[in-house]
Amino acid sequence: MKVFLSWSGERSKKTAESLWSWLPDVLQYINPWLSSLDISAGRRGVREITDELSETNFGIICVTPENQNSNWINFEAGALSKQVEGGYVVPFLVDMRTTDLISPLSQFQAVVGGSKEDAQKLLFDINDVAGSLAISRERLERAFERSWPDFESSMRNIRETPSGDGLSDSVRRSEADMTEEILLIARQLDHRMAEIERYAVRADGTSRRPSREVRRISEEKFISLSFAKIGWEALSSSWEGENVTIVAQGSGESPQSISRDFIERLAKSLGREVIVFGESGRVIVRSNRA
Repeated sequence: MKVFLSWSGERSKKTAESLWSWLPDVLQYINPWLSSLDISAGRRGVREITDELSETNFGIICVTPENQNSNWINFEAGALSKQVEGGYVVPFLVDMRTTDLISPLSQFQAVVGGSKEDAQKLLFDINDVAGSLAISRERLERAFERSWPDFESSMRNIRETPSGDGLSDSVRRSEADMTEEILLIARQLDHRMAEIERYAVRADGTSRRPSREVRRISEEKFISLSFAKIGWEALSSSWEGENVTIVAQGSGESPQSISRDFIERLAKSLGREVIVFGESGRVIVRSNRA
């Protein structure tokens, strides 16, 4: 079973090399592929990587605070998501929390590299998609327990290694990025609810809830999450024609102001003009959507 290891930067590379050594110790049928070790001198790197991607069953992206904006990491993540059947692409986080991930990597289900529980879950996920190669869970658990201390020690050393990339160890998430991520989540929720509603029918064969209502639920959730991301609470929203009227209040003692970029992106996502009122009934901001 081919597992593609993606990396960019020194700490990410060391993580990928540790995974390259460790994974086959636990699951012997795994054939991990890592460009720094598996491309012979003189061979065409990009062509070789493209060929390997076409044969990959599972992708692991080694993500650090300093590399998640890397063009190369995001290129390979996109290529993996298109190539790997079933979307088995996992960001493996080094010195990060899952909430630190930014788009587009945040669309994947990530694991924290230093977490024993997350590392074990990653192996279970790989084993689940291995088909006839899969081993029993009991055998996998025993192999994992034997090998984990050495891998944990390796990961601890990597986390304590300075990045050496001259980049900040944190990435400040922009309102635009957060809004785009929330829209993605809302659309996924909308799709899931629509699928559920399609099978939830009354005895006479009619849907229990109109599709328009299902859509509205996800849009209201989208509004609520969007405002929460910038420190505001959307108290209510009403829909009249081409307008969405939102009553909101700031959370905390000194909430940030609602930026023009935020409200325009919200209007674009909803396909309607957005008008935000405060609790006093005063207009705080409105979009310029025609």
